[in-house]
Amino acid sequence: MKGSPKSVAGAAAIAALVLCSCGTGGGSEDGVVAEAYGEQLFQSDLRSMVTPGMPTEDSAALAQRFIDNWLRERVLLHTAEFNLSETQKDVDRQLREYRTSLITYTYEQALVRQKLDTVITDKDIMEFYEANTKNFELKDNIVRVRWFKLREDDKRVLRKVDELWRSDRPEDRHQLEVFIVQRGSTINDTHDDWMPFKELQQQVPLRPDNPTDWLERHDRAVVSDSVGTYYLEFMEHRLKNSISPPDLVRADIRAIIINQRKLQLLERMREDLFKEALANKDVIIH
Repeated sequence: MKGSPKSVAGAAAIAALVLCSCGTGGGSEDGVVAEAYGEQLFQSDLRSMVTPGMPTEDSAALAQRFIDNWLRERVLLHTAEFNLSETQKDVDRQLREYRTSLITYTYEQALVRQKLDTVITDKDIMEFYEANTKNFELKDNIVRVRWFKLREDDKRVLRKVDELWRSDRPEDRHQLEVFIVQRGSTINDTHDDWMPFKELQQQVPLRPDNPTDWLERHDRAVVSDSVGTYYLEFMEHRLKNSISPPDLVRADIRAIIINQRKLQLLERMREDLFKEALANKDVIIH
């Protein structure tokens, strides 16, 4: 049966022999090695795959795969052409549309690179932020926090640390920092950066029943687990469903403004080109 595994294997073996003979000055006859729906695959189609010095068994395996893939592709193509409508098979139209889209896109991207104003000032960001605050509602509680952990069991030492930690005197703060370093610990400080409260909870054993209510009532906390004692100082917090601070959404706002400018630039370009074409009578509306 034409196209059966046996005939494919036989064709591959013949093709492999032809390929091997090509490297040794074999004949120039171009025999058929496979057929599918009236289309033929010739020995010459296989010769380009062979490199000088390739072992015979490698040539045979390569030819086998090539013929098998060729036949499978023809079967799939034949089935697709049989089942698709003429409109679906109109690849010329699809290629024209794709070419038009690709050329237009390439030109517009070049125009954007040349003419788009990408300078975004703080004033631009704040004006957009204030005009669109409803779009920046927080999905979670966020905090700015300083915290450190101590592995210490001596209650007298912990009381002294707590006293220094709660003091506002610069000398006490310095003494605390020195003590923490001496104990091999570090102070974690988000500074001006915000972090989700849930992310902080992955690092410290702080588990209030209602985080939103808890944050409103606390600016400090001391918690312990089997690893050590944690001291947390909340410099600032924003609650879920409130408006996000500008710094947290600055990058998002910049991206939005840039995209808006890009769309406006392209729209102006298209309109100007169309008006110019009308004026020059390059396009005519009948």
